[in-house]
Amino acid sequence: MTFQLVHPETLPPDLLDDLLAQGWYRMRQAVFTCRYLLGRRGLHTAVWTRLPLRGYRFRKSLRRRLRRIEGRYAVRIHPWRMTEEHAELYRRYRAHVGGDRSDELEQVLQDESERDIFDSWEVEIRDVAGRLVAFSVFDRGRRSLESVLGVYDPDCARDGLGIATMLLEIRYGVEHGYHYHYAGYIVPGVPAFDYKRAVGGLEFYDPRADAWRPLSELDENQLPARQLQRALEQVCAGLAARGIPHQLCWHPPFRVVHMNGLQGRCMASPLFVDCGPGEGSELCLAVTYDPERGGYALEAFVRAEDLADRMGEGLAPDDGTPVETHLLVRVDRAGLTRDPQEVVAWVHRAWRAAERRRVERRA
Repeated sequence: MTFQLVHPETLPPDLLDDLLAQGWYRMRQAVFTCRYLLGRRGLHTAVWTRLPLRGYRFRKSLRRRLRRIEGRYAVRIHPWRMTEEHAELYRRYRAHVGGDRSDELEQVLQDESERDIFDSWEVEIRDVAGRLVAFSVFDRGRRSLESVLGVYDPDCARDGLGIATMLLEIRYGVEHGYHYHYAGYIVPGVPAFDYKRAVGGLEFYDPRADAWRPLSELDENQLPARQLQRALEQVCAGLAARGIPHQLCWHPPFRVVHMNGLQGRCMASPLFVDCGPGEGSELCLAVTYDPERGGYALEAFVRAEDLADRMGEGLAPDDGTPVETHLLVRVDRAGLTRDPQEVVAWVHRAWRAAERRRVERRA
């Protein structure tokens, strides 16, 4: 599933367990799943992870960390209730860490419906003066815990309170007989997510096998984002060898396409090779690749609505790859193949046919 978002009216504990076990996760008062992440660092694969809790034991360094935190701060775990104290600490935290985060804490957890379908709890950490210095929010299922958010005071960053709240969630899960702790996805190649690996023993969800496997077995070279980029770079090399104008393009509207079920009509890939006819044209001849099926397609699209305003900040990756922000509506498909050189030959024939038509019009 490349990207999907649903808004259930209710979310019983057993259903939350089932969704988490299939690579879904909370987004405000909804649940979503995604395969690709496209931002300033380029295209990556979201690798969903979980920690099995039955029989889990913290290694010595993590036990020492928890003893140090509990010796210095007061820790409570209780049902979640947002206060202005939480909201203000979140604002300070957001200003410190930056990134693509909601402006306000309420926007992280709530939406316009003003309902609450989750059984949310809080790990609360206060200093000796009673000041809130860190908190995390986690949801309880029947057998699973879902870690939603961790926030800490920037003045206490050296104490590792962000990781500490996650460890305290895990200990709560072990002590109360839960089977799994879900902390969302990691992104191989992006160090900001590596703190989740610190607990050891993680599993990752393999959507092709619909199974959870030890994270140690993950082959990062076979992740869909890397397969997609390698496959299209082969096409670019073939087109360059034939002197055919082209460019590799990021396509942020792919999420809008999947959210609205438009895959049958529109470009649904986050990355494609634009083969013309050129900048400013309503038409787009594109090569796409499907890592699941291992196949290339040559397709013609019409540029429809420009969705740049809906994409938010961070559209352009730092590597300078061009970005196509229009909704691309499919008008034709030349064929499907597993051979990159065959799709290059199709593009070559299309360019030759277009050149003949230009010559005929001039004549």
